Amino acid sequence: MIGYLLVEKIENKHIGGILVINDLGIPVEFKYSEPITPTKLQEIIYGNSLEYFLHVEIIAKGLVQKLENRPELILVNDPNLIFDKSIVMLTILPQIVPEKKENNEAIINVNNSSIRITFQENSKIDENIIQKIADTATKIDIIEPFDRIERALEYVCESPEK
Repeated sequence: MIGYLLVEKIENKHIGGILVINDLGIPVEFKYSEPITPTKLQEIIYGNSLEYFLHVEIIAKGLVQKLENRPELILVNDPNLIFDKSIVMLTILPQIVPEKKENNEAIINVNNSSIRITFQENSKIDENIIQKIADTATKIDIIEPFDRIERALEYVCESPEK
């Protein structure tokens, strides 16, 4: 199982969701946070650290802790959310580039695309995670579940009842 973690700011509301899928891309679990609208006082006191604090410390870590089905790895699209060794960031590169592994990044080529995998800073590249991503990318569109979460979070933010 793979988890997808997304935290966004939608119309001044901070909200996050985590979707766990099986190897076929079928949802196993979905959790989301309630939208958080910071007060003016919080904006003043936290300053530039407000978004990081809300997105990572409150929303992302809270969602991961609430999971009932622990995925083998969690994919994110924001480098700030890489707060654990089982969390990696995926980026689809605009063109095919040679595969490489250095520092905390790896680039793999799957289905005529190059995927950059960014691991936690100062951590080693985990070959098992790279293999899991490569295997999954041959079966499903590896990035598409982020779109599902984004649409679900937009729905939650605009919907009076969920």
